[in-house]
Amino acid sequence: MYSTKDEVKGLLDKYIGSYEKNDYYRWAVVEKTTGECIGQIAYFLVDSKNHFAEIEYCIGSDFQCKGFATEATKAVIAYGFDRMNLHKVQICTKTINEPSKRVIEKCGFVYEGTLRDYFYMNGEYVGRLYFSILRNEFETME
Repeated sequence: MYSTKDEVKGLLDKYIGSYEKNDYYRWAVVEKTTGECIGQIAYFLVDSKNHFAEIEYCIGSDFQCKGFATEATKAVIAYGFDRMNLHKVQICTKTINEPSKRVIEKCGFVYEGTLRDYFYMNGEYVGRLYFSILRNEFETME
């Protein structure tokens, strides 16, 4: 969470400066009717040699559980397979993040495994769930 304008500016400067890289993919998620930026989605980990990438997203709390993350994730998956020539797209979530698990399920990802006690949050350990979708699995969904 960012609490000052300087912190947000630093993050945005980092994102904008990274567009000079060939393997940098980050997009704003914009609400269609208002044009308001409600979040972001990215391929934050790209392995061009092995043809896979990992998605991350963040949607503003007022816009969560309304289908925006699912719609954006499906579009980014398609972009990865169609434009980046990926073989595999992966995504992770915390074991306690039920809304994110629903997004992942709706997008057709397959569970791969759990890294136990990966995060330490509020005095407790939380696992990290890994999911992926392969090109041929995505193509049969379309």
